Order: sequence, then C-alpha cells, then structure tokens
Amino acid sequence: MRYVGIAAGFAIGLLLTGCGSRGGETVNASASPDPASVSPVEGTPTPTKDALKEAEEAFEASIKDLEDSLGETLGVQEGTYKVTSSQPEYEDVTRALDDEYIAPGTYTTKGVSDGATSCYWVRLRDASGQSGSIIANDLTKGRAIVTVEEGEFFKTSGCKPWTGSGG
Repeated sequence: MRYVGIAAGFAIGLLLTGCGSRGGETVNASASPDPASVSPVEGTPTPTKDALKEAEEAFEASIKDLEDSLGETLGVQEGTYKVTSSQPEYEDVTRALDDEYIAPGTYTTKGVSDGATSCYWVRLRDASGQSGSIIANDLTKGRAIVTVEEGEFFKTSGCKPWTGSGG
C-alpha cells in the first residue's frame, strides 16, 4: 500500500508542476480528470477502453496460438486403443504404454492431420480388425465427434489428435 501511495504522490507532483504530458501535450494541472478515466485507487489513471480492447484481443490471439500449437501434439494420437475406465496393471511397468488405453467418453478431432488426405476412425467390439467387429466408423475431411464406451476399441488414422471428456 505504501508503494501505491508513493507512486500516486509522484504522479500528482508531476501533474501539479506541469511536467506530465499526454501525447506530447502538457497536462493542464487545473483541469479535473475525467471520472471515467480515473480509478478509485488514489486517483491513478486507468487504461482507456481502446487500450483494454487491444490488450484483450492480443491476449485472445496468444491463447489461440498456444491452443493451436498444443492441440497438434496433445490428445489421442493415431493408433488403436482399448476403452477402459480402470487403470491397467502390468507385471513389468517398463513395458506399459500410456497410449494403449483411453477412458470412455466423447472425443473430438479438428479434422485431417498434416500430410493426410482424410481422417478415419472406427469403434470396434474387439481388436481383431475384422469388419464384423465394427460398431461404427467414418472417413471425414473435417471435424469429427465420437463417443466410445467401456470395453470397446477405438482406432484412428490420419486425424489430428482427439481431445475430450474421457475419464
């Protein structure tokens, strides 16, 4: 709180002596500040609406860039997965693969991965890969949503990573 008081005192001193400026103009020490541009904390100026909007847009753009870059590496990658809500047990934990299992739930992909021509997914009754074990499947070029259930298998290829509510 002491720091705020010192900073506010310094700013008031600049205003009273006419040493402050806005955009090259000298600040008029006798003019009352616009109530919309003054914060309740010791009379310190607040950012303008335009500055806040620009900062918010920059923040949103950086979040989108981050999500786009992470979205390509996080999530369910190409492969075949057993759908289970229980944690598998291994005699030798060094042989365990994190990506062999996914939790039941709904998953979404943004579409075709880089270098692929289409996105294919399939829900299976077993891991045989035989056509008789297919519960549902699709070949798409755009966004896809799939819900997988306990005991099924899920196979995907050519798709961006799947993210969702598994668990």
